[in-house]
Amino acid sequence: MEKSVGTKQTLPVSMFVRLAAMMVAFAFYCMCPVSAHSEDRLVVKNSSGVSTFKVDHTGFVFSADLYAVEGQNPGFWLDETGSGNKGAYFVLDEKWMQVQRRAQNFGAYEASPVFVNVGAPHSALVVAETGYVGFGKWAPSYPVHLASGAYCSSGGVWTNASSREYKKDIRDLTSEEAVDALKGLSPVKFSYRANPDEQHVGFIAEDVPDLVASRDRKGMSAMDVVAVLTRVVQEQQETIAELSRKVAQLERRDK
Repeated sequence: MEKSVGTKQTLPVSMFVRLAAMMVAFAFYCMCPVSAHSEDRLVVKNSSGVSTFKVDHTGFVFSADLYAVEGQNPGFWLDETGSGNKGAYFVLDEKWMQVQRRAQNFGAYEASPVFVNVGAPHSALVVAETGYVGFGKWAPSYPVHLASGAYCSSGGVWTNASSREYKKDIRDLTSEEAVDALKGLSPVKFSYRANPDEQHVGFIAEDVPDLVASRDRKGMSAMDVVAVLTRVVQEQQETIAELSRKVAQLERRDK
């Protein structure tokens, strides 16, 4: 009786390919635990299993803590689609945080409307919940509030800082100083080059007396001129009062 000899069976190549693909998929699932039923397409978890970074099916990117970029000129780019729109590039370059306007489709540089130097002092620029803006003022109490104490009120009135606590070397302005300064003021009519259609009256900073001139002679403080006028008017009032007293004496003597 002959002993039957069994034949060796081989698996098709396609079966090997499918098995290999399943093993790779299983290994990837174990290393990057992303739910097959979730809309999230990429999830990074920390050692505790908490998601720290995620990209969903819409392309939205979520970070659990912060977005960190390091480089020579780190930045990020926003490009708005649609006709006539632009791109915005936020970049840190030599301590200057810029918001650059760029051509659409991640195009060429056009301008930098905003510059902020990260070396500026604490609270150099503060925008409060009220919309008030502080310059060196942590909690601005007015629409525009300066660290010096000056501010622009809600009614649009500019108020100079004038408290004694802000000043030193306080001395009386003499009548002679005020009269000399008043004589040296030459009022003029003019228009600003930036707005030639609107006419103003005032003074030329380079031509005013030293008493009311700014250090660079490019601007003037209205309060300085008010102080000069106040002292001159006070002196005139004293003179008028003295003359009125003499006239009254003469009138009584003639009666």
